[in-house]
Amino acid sequence: MIVDAAAYLGSWPLRPIEAKVSDLTNTMRENRIKAALVSPLEGFFYADPTPANDRLLRRLASRRKLWAAPIINLRMADWRQRIEALAGRRQVKAVRLAPNFHSYEVAEAREAVHAAAEWGLATVVQLRLQDERSHPPILKLPAVPLAEVVALAAAEPGARVVASAARLAEAQAQAEYIRQLGNLWLDISHFDGLACVKQACEAVGAERLLFSTNYPFFYARSAALKIQEEELARGQAQAVMAGNARTAFGIS
Repeated sequence: MIVDAAAYLGSWPLRPIEAKVSDLTNTMRENRIKAALVSPLEGFFYADPTPANDRLLRRLASRRKLWAAPIINLRMADWRQRIEALAGRRQVKAVRLAPNFHSYEVAEAREAVHAAAEWGLATVVQLRLQDERSHPPILKLPAVPLAEVVALAAAEPGARVVASAARLAEAQAQAEYIRQLGNLWLDISHFDGLACVKQACEAVGAERLLFSTNYPFFYARSAALKIQEEELARGQAQAVMAGNARTAFGIS
């Protein structure tokens, strides 16, 4: 079984991207991906992501193996009530935070991480969506520092925290601290280069990594090949492909 920890649906306003449920499920079938955690692309750009989240949940309503990670903007005064409402939805397994898109410091998310954990949800912190070099001039967003997400997870040991879209070099730089945490995972969507997943396993441990495609920005096949071509130990491969996601997101 393969679980995709980072996929998206909806429209991306800066490139002609329209990610539909049918396209995602076809991609999953072609790459033997059995389940995916999905967030709405529009939610990164809305001051109030609720309409984007509601649209996502309607799209996933009849899809048993598509789980939701709705986006929460902590600049909204009622973010706590929004997390509580989302926790009551069957499809929701996590909330996704985007500090750089919504303009707040990672440390400000501690209360939200704690609240999500109280409601049984993981918290995904988005570091980036695309390589910063590909950003258009009107959207030059610096990436969220992985070190700050590591500190956030350390401050809330009872919460499950996922750092989404870290680069391999960033993970290696924080490896000493990541290895000490049992509640932090990194998705592999932005790891690249030869033996990148094997290097990540050596740095932070296979138990800290989540398979992810970053669909629709990247080809899902490339994510699958990262695992298949590196000849990881069977236990490591199984953990990265699905086992860790079960723990991180509380899924069966």
